[in-house]
Amino acid sequence: MNRLHLFASTLFRRLRNYTPPALVITLFTLIFIFSLLLFLAIALDGCQRKEKVQAQPHWFKHYRHFNEKEYVQFIEGQIHKETDTLLMPSLVRDFYRERNFHPFWTQKGLQEAMTDSLISSLTNAYPNHGIPGEYFHLDSIQQIIKQLMEHTVPDNEALYPHLYRIERLLTDQYLRYACALEFGAVSPKRVHGSKWYYETLDPDSAFLLNALDSIALFSEYLSAHTPQTPEYQILQKELKRWCTVSDTTPVTIPDFRVRKDGRNANIAPLCERLNQLGINVKNSDNTLNENVLSAINTFRRQNGIPESDSLDTETIEKLNRPIHYYRDALSANLERLRWKKLHRKSDDTLHIAVNIPDYTLCVVQNDEVVMRNRICCGKTQNPEKVPARHKGGIITPYKAETPLMYSKIRTLVLNPEWNIPYDIIKDEYYHKLVKSNTAVVKRERLYIRDSRNGQHVVPDSIDWKRVNRGNIPYRLHQTSGRHNALGLYKFVFANSESVYLHDTNNKGAFKRRKRALSHGCVRVQNPDSVAEWVYRVNNFDTNYIEQLHIISGAEPTTEKGEEYLEKLHEKDSIYYAKLSDWDKQFYRKLRPTSVALRKSIPLFIEYYTCFVGEDGTVQYREDVYYKDGNILYLMKNPE
Repeated sequence: MNRLHLFASTLFRRLRNYTPPALVITLFTLIFIFSLLLFLAIALDGCQRKEKVQAQPHWFKHYRHFNEKEYVQFIEGQIHKETDTLLMPSLVRDFYRERNFHPFWTQKGLQEAMTDSLISSLTNAYPNHGIPGEYFHLDSIQQIIKQLMEHTVPDNEALYPHLYRIERLLTDQYLRYACALEFGAVSPKRVHGSKWYYETLDPDSAFLLNALDSIALFSEYLSAHTPQTPEYQILQKELKRWCTVSDTTPVTIPDFRVRKDGRNANIAPLCERLNQLGINVKNSDNTLNENVLSAINTFRRQNGIPESDSLDTETIEKLNRPIHYYRDALSANLERLRWKKLHRKSDDTLHIAVNIPDYTLCVVQNDEVVMRNRICCGKTQNPEKVPARHKGGIITPYKAETPLMYSKIRTLVLNPEWNIPYDIIKDEYYHKLVKSNTAVVKRERLYIRDSRNGQHVVPDSIDWKRVNRGNIPYRLHQTSGRHNALGLYKFVFANSESVYLHDTNNKGAFKRRKRALSHGCVRVQNPDSVAEWVYRVNNFDTNYIEQLHIISGAEPTTEKGEEYLEKLHEKDSIYYAKLSDWDKQFYRKLRPTSVALRKSIPLFIEYYTCFVGEDGTVQYREDVYYKDGNILYLMKNPE
């Protein structure tokens, strides 16, 4: 378009110098030249797209009764009959109608080179993208073609249905592959069930029409629709490497103990395994020297294991993983990267991203991680012990799992109260209250309201043994303060599961390796640092930020801060004086305060068991919520 604009501008300047008769002649000449060039461009494009039809294979001459015209008539009849079973029926039907029902793959019996090229692409979809052959029914396709080539198809009424089946399968699998590369091979909603809240895009008619229009150049088309992000390409490269590694399981490394500079005969196979994992290390004397220890710690970093100067059981166990573990993890996460989310991290240079399997929250600004925090996420449950969670090869989500979603943090609540969810009251607090009513209330600084009228209730007035656990008419609330389960900060974002990011009064939980501990919310290790960053990106001035810190219980650091604290005390005194004697018993100095953000913060709660670390190496994490298996099952058992 820029060249066309330049050409038009130059032409206009030159035409101003012509006399009228000469101008007319020149215009006609230019129009003729332009039309000729346009015709040649269209013709050239048509030549590029024109199918290169091969001669009939020599082995197909066995089928003497084959008649191209009869086969085309057969295709026309089948397409009209089988519209309900076609992928996007009207589009595929129109595709063949525009071809006058001539086949694409089975012209002259079979276009061998074209068919072999597509089958090769489908076969290589696993080492290239982690999509297995089962997804494309490759065995069925190859078996049907084999029957044709070995002349086991009767040369009568069975031939045309056989050819048509090949035609249909190849067209459908080409479209399936194109859709898988652009939008993902399986539905994330089926993988995650009720815990998936991202909006994703699906193939539409425009995409499929474009794919069908490019069928003669399918290799180029598929390559053009391969994800090009650096992370995808790194995982691709790693999967290709693992696909070249023999399936033969190396000798199992026994669980042994040795400290730095110690000797053990098992260090040799351990080094062999590290080299297989792509971590180069040499050892000739079976000593845990600095070189070997450095390689082991590299492996630990890549697998979320704390570094050490000795060997431990977890490191040995993970070194003994079978080869298919790596292939499966990479395949599942390549699929996650293909899902076409409506909102993507790359669209927001400033955002917060939570990765559940890594138990990490990252604050990103200008596409760089400026802060990293440990998190605790929703509880998990081993599905092997719960048959009811297995639904036709899919493991359904556990109720306490943290939901995956995109949202925006619009409000920060300082000194939040915890309005305890009804399910937690019923499942956890009810039994405590039956056993010791007032002790629980005093210890956790709770207050109780009657859900029927919202009024405060004196704890001693309730006989919990008489309360029906299936219909509890009371609600529990935990007062704000450092004792509160939500701590001093709550980051609020819109969602249907009533979850949020928050502080916690249980800081010791962050020392644990496995931190799937909450009822679904995300606990943040250093929420004050995250809050400080939120203040800065919202351009809050220093006075206002100090006031917010004071509201959270911090001491003032400036004269203005001291003045603000005095005013705060005055307001509190006035507020307290107006309370009734009844309400005064529920008064707390640190009261909830909502801070509306001028700039909302995009939030991504994600699930990647395999990803690229900041050092550029591929990282592997435990499948906390048992989702990788769902992806692999759905790819191997496509609808």
